[in-house]
Amino acid sequence: MLRKTPSESEGSEWTASLRVPEKGESIQEQQPETHSKRTGSSFGAYLNLICVVVGTGSLSLPKTFQQSGWIGILLVLVCGIIGAFTGVLIVRCLNLMDQERARSFNQIGQAAFGIPGRLVIYVLHMVYVVGIVGDYIILSGQSFDRVARDHGHDIGEIPWKIICASAMWLACISLKQMSEAAVLSVFGFSTSLAAVTIGVVQAIIAPYDSNTTGANAHHQATHEAANGSGVAIALATISFSFCAVVVMPAVEASMRRPKRWGAVVGSAMGTVTSIYLIVGTIGYWAFGDQTKSPFFDNLPQNAATSAARILISLHVIFAAPIIAASFALEIELALGITRERLGRWKELGVRVLVRTVFFGAMTGVALAIPYFGDVMSLVGAFSTSLLLCVIPAGCYVRLRGWRQISWIMRISCIAVAAVGIYACVLGAKSAIEDLQTDIANDN
Repeated sequence: MLRKTPSESEGSEWTASLRVPEKGESIQEQQPETHSKRTGSSFGAYLNLICVVVGTGSLSLPKTFQQSGWIGILLVLVCGIIGAFTGVLIVRCLNLMDQERARSFNQIGQAAFGIPGRLVIYVLHMVYVVGIVGDYIILSGQSFDRVARDHGHDIGEIPWKIICASAMWLACISLKQMSEAAVLSVFGFSTSLAAVTIGVVQAIIAPYDSNTTGANAHHQATHEAANGSGVAIALATISFSFCAVVVMPAVEASMRRPKRWGAVVGSAMGTVTSIYLIVGTIGYWAFGDQTKSPFFDNLPQNAATSAARILISLHVIFAAPIIAASFALEIELALGITRERLGRWKELGVRVLVRTVFFGAMTGVALAIPYFGDVMSLVGAFSTSLLLCVIPAGCYVRLRGWRQISWIMRISCIAVAAVGIYACVLGAKSAIEDLQTDIANDN
């Protein structure tokens, strides 16, 4: 039985936005107004999704294949299909709500499971954003530091991480709504594509060679068809690499032609899947059991690899503000931080303050946890497996009604949720063990 809550006139917009619908009241009647506008193009939405997904995920794919074996190809295809499927499910859930009012990921949880559902999604969304943006700060800071040291300029990793975090923060506070992220997405996609291309070409030109001498000498690389013990952690990492579901509501809400969403998300996931398959298969073929994460650590350390490091660092600087803004916009909307309510300058000041505090916390995470591969695996196992697989399927079934969906859709939702739970439990266990091992080795 639904629990009664105070009326909207008696509380803040936060209280009103959390209110569970009363019996006989539709979801549409209890959501707060939104300040987002549908001014973005379908192509801009496509670029936003790719910019968020492609990048550091591609750097971990060869290592993921090393963990799972060649069966990693199948895992990438499965996660690509799941990414497109749950992307459609999320918007179907939103379409059960009033499109003229707020459309956010956490409101889906509220509509399906009440206030607990919304709070759970808030927590998972926050863990995802803090984890991935912190990871981006780690990667970009380490990459710029390595390139600088290679050229005789050593200022240390921490200053570079702070510089990169500052650049991300400046871009994040400038984003009023997701449609304004198109420029960042264009640059982000371009830099990531260029970096991946350089990496793939380098791997083809200089694969493993057991006859190599000197600093690059190593034994003959080997490959496996499948490694059962590594499938769970590999699946968790790949799910991390496909997780754009947290930004999808904001991206879809910015589209002038929302009916094209299915084509947009399908095209985006298809593009990402293709890029991942190319990077993963060539990287694993080239380096086999010696594959490292990030991928660039396997490549010849020359000018081309330095350029690729700089490009991928620029990509994450462009992508991080989009991811952070997707969460910040939901928090600001729930707290009533809108221009209509506060006025232009007060809204700007409060928005800058909120996002500054948020980025300060994420920078603290980046400075404290410098383990790129392990952090990526843990974040992917704990939060993205649930966000990508379990929550969209569960919310859709709950909102639509078990008896109102076809048996094919029932089986699909159950299968997707099962994949997410498997990756979450076993993947998190493996990731924590790897992280503990690396910390112990460093000590």
